[in-house]
Amino acid sequence: MSVVAGGNVISWNIVNLNVSADLAVKEKLTRKITRLAKHLAHFPPESLHLQVVLEKLKKEHSFAVRMTLRLPSNILHAEKSHEHLLVAIRSAAAALENEVKSLKAELRSDYRWKRPAYRARLAEEALVFSEPMETGTGPQTKVDMVSDLLEAHDKQLVAHARRELRMAELGDQLPRGMLEARDVVDEVARVCLAEPGNKPEMLTYEQWFYQLIRQELDRQCRLYAEDRDNRIETAPKEQASSDGEEDGYDAERQLGLILPEIGCEEDLPEHRIPDQTVLPPDVAASGQELLEILQHDIRHWPVDEQQVFELYFLVGFDAGEIAKLRRLSEKQVDACIASIQSRLRQFMQVSIGHGL
Repeated sequence: MSVVAGGNVISWNIVNLNVSADLAVKEKLTRKITRLAKHLAHFPPESLHLQVVLEKLKKEHSFAVRMTLRLPSNILHAEKSHEHLLVAIRSAAAALENEVKSLKAELRSDYRWKRPAYRARLAEEALVFSEPMETGTGPQTKVDMVSDLLEAHDKQLVAHARRELRMAELGDQLPRGMLEARDVVDEVARVCLAEPGNKPEMLTYEQWFYQLIRQELDRQCRLYAEDRDNRIETAPKEQASSDGEEDGYDAERQLGLILPEIGCEEDLPEHRIPDQTVLPPDVAASGQELLEILQHDIRHWPVDEQQVFELYFLVGFDAGEIAKLRRLSEKQVDACIASIQSRLRQFMQVSIGHGL
């Protein structure tokens, strides 16, 4: 049900519950969300959608207005009620505007906001809201809004789950091929859509998606370990595979951990991840060999460093976000990043010394 508006236009829709939005109501909404658009200039318009729910509360003889704004990484919500519908609209719009201002203040350190090319592209034109979508179209519930956000992040989530599965296989926590990344992400989607209100308040929806992937993988690893322990005395010892594969390495599916496979390069910090696609064939081949060796080396790192490497260098979360996801202090995360950088420098020095 993803809704995308073209150019510099933000899409939005109205959901009427026991109330009819006449011309005066639509004009009031248009004026209020026009003010909101000024605070959304640094967001890609195609990643935004505003849902406005107008409801008449019969028992309370008042009106409720719920505004839900989908952003690239989160969903903001504001709700107000009043005996006069127009007053409720004004209050809800003001509350949502404050939510947007607070979020922007938190995002000041985001690498995407610091990139000149990113800011220049977004500053070309001011954002405006389109005409509201036809009645009955667009997301009708909050679950629909979460579903749209999941869809927008699907490619990155699957790539992240695939890399994490690979590390679990190399660490002998899961047998190769037992679990597919698509299945992991589908389970995360099921949990999110069944109980969207269960999102921890301290996390954005994007961060919650990644946390749930980690939790699902940990659950699968525990189940596998329990099952392996239960049948270790009775099951015959499996003979080693003779197909030339070691440590779960799949020669047909090289999943180098630091390849830019998590989706659009716009979401990746260029200064951290090299673009393998522009390298000469011989250099790219050599780089691929290094990635394969590094992948096997990473499995011997401390667990925290493995996770920080994935979330910081590949997914693109900053130290503060990783601290929330991993329940570490920012100081601990910074220490992990420094240690990883040292490991990578040492790895490259050794590799160059061996002519790789």
